[in-house]
Amino acid sequence: MKTNVVSITLLLMLTLVCCQQPASEYCIVKGTVQGVRDGAELVLQDDWNKCKVVSKTTVGNGTFEFHPCISKPTHVYLYATNPEDVFANPYDGGQLKDFFLEAGTIVVDVHAEDETDMCRGATGTVLNDAYQKILAADPDAREALWEDAISNEQTNLLALAHADDYPDDLTRELEIVDRLSPDLAKTYKGYISTLKKRLARNAERAERRKHAAEEAVSLVGRHYIDMEYPDTDDVPVRLSAVVDDPEARYVILDFWATWCGSCVKSIPTLKEVYAKYHDKGLEIYSISQDSKALEWKSYVEEKEMTWINVLAPGGKVYKDYCVETIPQVFLIDCQTGEILIHESHPDLDAILSNLLP
Repeated sequence: MKTNVVSITLLLMLTLVCCQQPASEYCIVKGTVQGVRDGAELVLQDDWNKCKVVSKTTVGNGTFEFHPCISKPTHVYLYATNPEDVFANPYDGGQLKDFFLEAGTIVVDVHAEDETDMCRGATGTVLNDAYQKILAADPDAREALWEDAISNEQTNLLALAHADDYPDDLTRELEIVDRLSPDLAKTYKGYISTLKKRLARNAERAERRKHAAEEAVSLVGRHYIDMEYPDTDDVPVRLSAVVDDPEARYVILDFWATWCGSCVKSIPTLKEVYAKYHDKGLEIYSISQDSKALEWKSYVEEKEMTWINVLAPGGKVYKDYCVETIPQVFLIDCQTGEILIHESHPDLDAILSNLLP
């Protein structure tokens, strides 16, 4: 009799605990994957909950399947946890897809070697089908599709994703967020508060970038500003010493970082012009914004960036040269010290072919 009482008590306690937990929805995420090795670990990160990992799985025979437990729909990122084991260039990061996690079976086909595939979303559920239709549409038609989706009760939640499409217009972003239904606004109150703060910060950064771009234009025609930072051997290298080198005629000032995809894509161009014009008087002074010195040094060596490389994770130099985003490239005339060009992606070969024929 005593045993039965204990059992009943435990059962009641478990029932009470379970009743206090939010109801979970049945969800399957499955698909095929190309360009990712078998055995690689994949994770789903909850974008609307501080990128918390909600599920993990591994690739097997070119396929994968997740069984996440969710209490409400959310937006997730599909990542490979070890991009260096997956991609030819791990500095591109491990993100494969983004889509919506909701009740039902979600089909996600991944082509990791195709950069455009990241923007193709998933299928199989209401939010994902609507989202993929928008992503696949002609750019001129997308705004009307977004409007239809946000106005539809079933897909109104897409407003939280659409708000990010106007980084330079905070008023428009907030107007989209505020179109969420009262019930959804209450359910996602925490994330909406975080989102609005982030949108405000992004708008401030956009304004700073705009101002910096205007200021940077004025640097052309002015004398370069000197700096001194440690190279890969931890030896301080002053820019003026490079400019004043009798063999130097022009110096490319290159602001970059290993984590910057656009910067990484520019490295082959820098290698080409350095090989072609170095003996004619070209030098390159690259300033990395990396915070991890050992990884930066290893990367510079691996990519055979044989010119001058220095490390400046932050500081006055970025303000001096009005650098808010990278890459940023300046060209200095060593005879006059004048800054001749300032662009993010200049056609360096065309420019140098005229200056160093």
